[in-house]
Amino acid sequence: MKICLSGLTGSGKSTLGRRLAEHYGLAYFSGGDALKRMIGGEAALEDPGWWEREGGRAALEMRRRDPSFDRRVDEELIRIAEERGDVLLDSWTMAYLLSAEDKLAIFLKADLDVRAARVAKRDGIEVDEARRKIERRDGETFEIYREIYGFRLGEDLSPFNLVIDTTKLTPEQTFSVARIFIDSWFGLEGRP
Repeated sequence: MKICLSGLTGSGKSTLGRRLAEHYGLAYFSGGDALKRMIGGEAALEDPGWWEREGGRAALEMRRRDPSFDRRVDEELIRIAEERGDVLLDSWTMAYLLSAEDKLAIFLKADLDVRAARVAKRDGIEVDEARRKIERRDGETFEIYREIYGFRLGEDLSPFNLVIDTTKLTPEQTFSVARIFIDSWFGLEGRP
């Protein structure tokens, strides 16, 4: 079982990813964490809002100048999925790049105002500031992947088996929707 989880900043992707990995006993790997570690070091991993801060802004510029950062992370995630088998990959790209018979791809989205409020609460900043940071980060990341791979994140949802709008859902409700779909997809109904 390989679950590829993608989504917009503040949509609940990391929260859902960790919860699903725990529930299904899957190894959890985050492309964002791998990039953080590669560019910002171990200290960046301790800060969930790192991408919206100065270090993350500098990292986006580095990624724009040198696409090898993203390519190396994506190659590593593909290698892990092939070697480990049962994994959850929290990544903006894996739904598009990973070829596997046992792959299920989920995309999370939410209204910008809701995502900004979530990020503002997480990072202890004003909602307007969070909105600006999200728009900048998501826009630049979309452009990076368009330049590297040619796909349009957030627009081309064809690789996804399930799209969940988390705007009005709690993390528990989002987990329930995803779990029911995953159980049905993989024939796991009746499992605790």
